[in-house]
Amino acid sequence: MIMMHKNLHPSPATKKVTVALPEGEVLGVDVSTIQEVELNDTKVTGTSKYVQSFPQFDKEAKGNFLALKCEEAAKGDSIEWELSEAQTKGSGTLDEDGILVVKIHSNTQTITFKNGETSKKIDLTGLTLSPAE
Repeated sequence: MIMMHKNLHPSPATKKVTVALPEGEVLGVDVSTIQEVELNDTKVTGTSKYVQSFPQFDKEAKGNFLALKCEEAAKGDSIEWELSEAQTKGSGTLDEDGILVVKIHSNTQTITFKNGETSKKIDLTGLTLSPAE
């Protein structure tokens, strides 16, 4: 009789960071009201629309925002994020919906997502920030 040995504790697989664009609503606002962007792996292009009032983000919030989604957070991984040159909250951990909405002031900023040892930096240099009307 041959016993098959099962590896009960496989070496930890390399964690992934999959960043996508959310659809529908974020924080109670249709995504299309804050952005018209495309994401090509790590580079965002398109337009971050100027939002005159975004109380769901913050009571006094207005300006340019960007919404991104990390698939692994929705699958239960603990995903940390960091926004460079942040003027307001610049880091945190995604909740189970995996959606991140950040206030941005410059396309020289970057957003880094970390899942364990794996990280992905999102480049915003292709983003146009619409001015206030």
